[in-house]
Amino acid sequence: DAHSTLGFTQFQGRLDARAARAPFERSRELGAGEATVLARYALYSARTGQHREASEAMERALTLDRLNPLIHRAAGAIAYAARRWSDAIPPARQALAMNPKLSRAHSAIGDALLMLGRLDEAYAEYAAEPAADVRLPGLAIVQRRLGNDAAAEAALSQLVEEFGESALYQQAQVLADWGRPDQALARLKRALEVG
Repeated sequence: DAHSTLGFTQFQGRLDARAARAPFERSRELGAGEATVLARYALYSARTGQHREASEAMERALTLDRLNPLIHRAAGAIAYAARRWSDAIPPARQALAMNPKLSRAHSAIGDALLMLGRLDEAYAEYAAEPAADVRLPGLAIVQRRLGNDAAAEAALSQLVEEFGESALYQQAQVLADWGRPDQALARLKRALEVG
């Protein structure tokens, strides 16, 4: 778990995918019997393009802990990272069936539906998401695509107001999707500055 946490911190906290590789590999070796360790390794592998490794680790994690909704939600994220949008939805739905209050599962489904062009369904999923830091960017993006510009701007404004600089990445996501690359890059540069 310590190697897994170090890898997670390097990857998510410091954005250093290279530095995260060694601790994640070590965590996989030492934690082959721990579903959470394997799920973290699988997510890292998927997000760095190692889809075979991600699938194998996630399959093992699901075998070890089929009753953990977080593992199912992670399985959906693995499929999403591999651009298998349709395959990303059932595991997230399974996670919600196990824990209807689970955060980030509705937004994960919304993301997949957005990629599939199913905008009304994506909107419904984002609207149901309890975590505002992923709900608001999803709503801003899907509302703009639906032609509801005022609602889209309101969602972005609420994101900025509620989260400020702690959500610069999410603001950049919205602005990039809206076709405002200069503003998106400015937000990402600021995110690097503030860490």
